[in-house]
Amino acid sequence: INRVYNTDIAAFWENIDHISRAREEYVVIAPSNIIYAQDYESLLEQHIESGADVSLLYQRIGTAREEDLGCSYLVLNRQKGVQGIHTNMGNEKVRNIFLETYIMKKDLLMEFIDKARALSSMYGLQQMLSLSLDEYDVRAIQHKGYMAAITDLKSYYKSNLALLDPAQAMDLFKPNWPIYTRTTDSCPTQYFEGASIKNSLVSNGCIIEGSVENSVIGRGIRIGKNSVVKNCVVLSYAQIGDNIHIENQVIDKWAKITHAKEIIASPEQPGYIRRADNL
Repeated sequence: INRVYNTDIAAFWENIDHISRAREEYVVIAPSNIIYAQDYESLLEQHIESGADVSLLYQRIGTAREEDLGCSYLVLNRQKGVQGIHTNMGNEKVRNIFLETYIMKKDLLMEFIDKARALSSMYGLQQMLSLSLDEYDVRAIQHKGYMAAITDLKSYYKSNLALLDPAQAMDLFKPNWPIYTRTTDSCPTQYFEGASIKNSLVSNGCIIEGSVENSVIGRGIRIGKNSVVKNCVVLSYAQIGDNIHIENQVIDKWAKITHAKEIIASPEQPGYIRRADNL
């Protein structure tokens, strides 16, 4: 199917029966590729108190020339009313990056779905809202704290390594507000004689005989003797043999590196080793 049909409106329409039967008055629509920690109950309260038709969550950043390129940003007036939604092309240093999070009444969402389907199959909710800014009271609520927009390999790589900074990690993984996931129990990681670990996050079940620096290491990884893994994101169950130097790479699950003795990329253009590949 043509990619122009792959919109959030199309996904909503596929689930319109469930949406229409929902008893809740309001909806909060959140993205799948932008990471942040937010109390949606507080967000909903702010939206209701404002009296707005639609509230949008955003984060103000001062690195928009280099980061979050291709993401949407909001143009706001002094009362934080939304006057425009545009694409960040890196033209300005400061932007109000839209976190693709909407708060509105369920009935209004259904109106947008019906209007979009009547107007164009390629329009999503953001396009419909942008066309309707003069018709509705659309306001913005600022988010503060950790935020990462995962739009490509580079942003995935950088956002993972950013969590090596304890301040950023604690801003996302709050002790009083844990993020739950499926537990995979295994033995603790074993560090053999000659192993060296610097500024890295290492999961359980690994066997490390070489050096790891500024890297995120998933569970069940083996890093062989005299090998160096630097500035890398290594996903679960990958194996790295002896006497290998790997730098600035994303290594997917079950990859096995034994023949290639040196794999180095630029931090600005990190390399990717495919899932279950043999190098």
